[in-house]
Amino acid sequence: MNSDDVFFRELVSHLDARGRLALATVMECRGSGPSRVGRRFLVFEDGSSSGTIGGGPFEALVVADAAALFRDGGPARILKWYDFFEREILSDVPREPTNMICGGSARVAVELLRAAPALLILGGGHVGLALARIAGTMGYTVIVGDDREAYSRPNRFPATVATFQADRDYAIPRTLLPPGREVFVAVVTRCWETDLAALRPWLAQDAPPARYLGLIGSDRKVRGIHERFRAEGIAEDRLARVHGPIGLAIGAITPEEIAVSIMAEMTAVRRGVSREAASRPLGMQTA
Repeated sequence: MNSDDVFFRELVSHLDARGRLALATVMECRGSGPSRVGRRFLVFEDGSSSGTIGGGPFEALVVADAAALFRDGGPARILKWYDFFEREILSDVPREPTNMICGGSARVAVELLRAAPALLILGGGHVGLALARIAGTMGYTVIVGDDREAYSRPNRFPATVATFQADRDYAIPRTLLPPGREVFVAVVTRCWETDLAALRPWLAQDAPPARYLGLIGSDRKVRGIHERFRAEGIAEDRLARVHGPIGLAIGAITPEEIAVSIMAEMTAVRRGVSREAASRPLGMQTA
């Protein structure tokens, strides 16, 4: 096994365990310096790293710059020159002196890598089962919870799906949520009372962040659930996060069709496409 194989095996292992990390790659070198084109290392959210692109203050500066990638609203990629001089060089492109005296420069690309998002399906009935099957083929890490033992059994779902039996309050099993991943939540339980219970923890002030939060049901049912939450003091901005009725309006009838509509809406959210744009024919979508 060559060094690249070892590195990328390590990358996959860390990404699976942590959910996200930054990959730093030396893209270009000029003059003398401690690095070479193609050298890579990994930077983690806690500021630690694995591997090396040259060590010393040069590497420490790359680690410090990578921290911006992990912040909300931060860039997805940084491309920057690092100079191995005692002084700063005037330039119209981003560059930073390392206080090293080698005499050269290195251009480094640092990009944020994310593991597949997690999909938490609350409700293991017909729609929940169909959704778990489809989501697994789309790369999601799937977790299904139901307050009924028969609908939360592992053998009901594909082998890659994690399951749990929820209590009556549908408390969030945070230990089951993979670290560092974006979380998508689909509330598809058996009735409006369990929907209320399953949705409530995700509207609380201390709720973990969810990239998508969807509620199954008719317009009338969704309005009724919103009214109950308003009576409990849930703020409008929190209720506005709920996609309900869940899914895109494609005329879905069967559980499998409903699951397709839900995954279509989740995909639009994941890729940053508005509901209006998502309803256009594929040929009308813009890149």
